[in-house]
Amino acid sequence: MLDNIFSFQFSGIKNVHCLIQGKNQNTAFSLGSIAFGRGEDNAAIRQNRQYLFEKLGMPVLEVHQIHSNILHFSPQPISWHEQANLDGDGIAADTPKTALLIKTADCQPVLFCHKNGRHIMALHVGWRGNRNGFIMQAVDEFCRKYELCARDLLAVRGPSLGSREAEFVSFSEEWGNEYSPWFNEATQTLDLWELTRHQLRQAGLKQENIYSLDLCTKTMHNQFFSHRHDSGTGRQASIIWFE
Repeated sequence: MLDNIFSFQFSGIKNVHCLIQGKNQNTAFSLGSIAFGRGEDNAAIRQNRQYLFEKLGMPVLEVHQIHSNILHFSPQPISWHEQANLDGDGIAADTPKTALLIKTADCQPVLFCHKNGRHIMALHVGWRGNRNGFIMQAVDEFCRKYELCARDLLAVRGPSLGSREAEFVSFSEEWGNEYSPWFNEATQTLDLWELTRHQLRQAGLKQENIYSLDLCTKTMHNQFFSHRHDSGTGRQASIIWFE
């Protein structure tokens, strides 16, 4: 159960930890999905969540993701058997040993920390989040709340829809000309990975502080949940906390 979990650590910041979950082929429990309401067996989801939450051994903050630009600061922890009912797509905290949980299947999980290792943020960035400037807005709110400078933030983007797989056949209606530098007319695909890097720089992060796990959820659908490959798929977790 849930043994397909790997870690990421920001260079030089030893007390901040990130966990990225993938699909688990060796379990009958909905392949390790941790999100309720996706059409899977909720008893299996509860068992996956119980295992994950107990493995973490700390309070977990989670929101009901709705493809919004809503960022919450230190919401109430949620139990493994509960469904998150606080609408939003970003969580930030300055409390040690408190895990921020984002659920994805093609959308981009983007995890942030400040260089002091005492402020963290986790965003669920779907294509609407990219289009609506969620990254820039969230970084601004995060920095204003905790009196930080964006140049002192580090970010990592987790597994998500790859640069050649995000097809938009109605690009002009869904996006607009300002996003044309990232759109390939021949394939009708938009490079969301590079767009996110650009938006992180636009938000004020330094290039050397932007990390990425270039693992495409659609082409690697045996390892990760992918909505573009299977619309009825589950969701994997991306988690950040600090000691």
